[in-house]
Amino acid sequence: MRRILLHLLVLGTLFSDVANLHAQRPTEYQVKAAFLFNFARFVTWPAESFEREEEPLVIGILGVDPFGERLDGIILNKKVGGRSLVAKRFGSTAKAELCHILFVSPSEAPQLPAILDQFEGEAVLIVGESPGFCEAGGMINLVLHANKVRFEINLESTEQAGLKLSSQLLKLASAIHGAKNGEAK
Repeated sequence: MRRILLHLLVLGTLFSDVANLHAQRPTEYQVKAAFLFNFARFVTWPAESFEREEEPLVIGILGVDPFGERLDGIILNKKVGGRSLVAKRFGSTAKAELCHILFVSPSEAPQLPAILDQFEGEAVLIVGESPGFCEAGGMINLVLHANKVRFEINLESTEQAGLKLSSQLLKLASAIHGAKNGEAK
């Protein structure tokens, strides 16, 4: 009887450890929120994108927010280039122009052409996760490949917006669209 109890205790401990490992595995949107934070670290905005030196870098979510508190938790007390980070949610594009990174939720995919037209020439990094996002003119598209989050870049769109992407970010992209001189991946 004692041996059976010991085996049950060991099995219970093993299953509990496996459950804890699974619980610690980041969700898709925790990973995507981390990507948004890291994009801020590897993109340079024109100086005129900020009115004041202490102005925060704003990450906006347009449409249904798939991140919830995950994004807020990741950027809490973090700085990029000496600037604090703030997450804001927008129901329409009317006030979304006040951000530096704009995540376009899949709920807004039908309005993507109008959204991209509204931000044309603005120094706002437009990020999405919809099929054909970069081909339509979006700047960075978060995609799932073999259950891993990857990203594609539309280099032409980012350059037209006056944004400079670090070479490190470009190296990590799974695809680059709109590259000059046959540089596309």
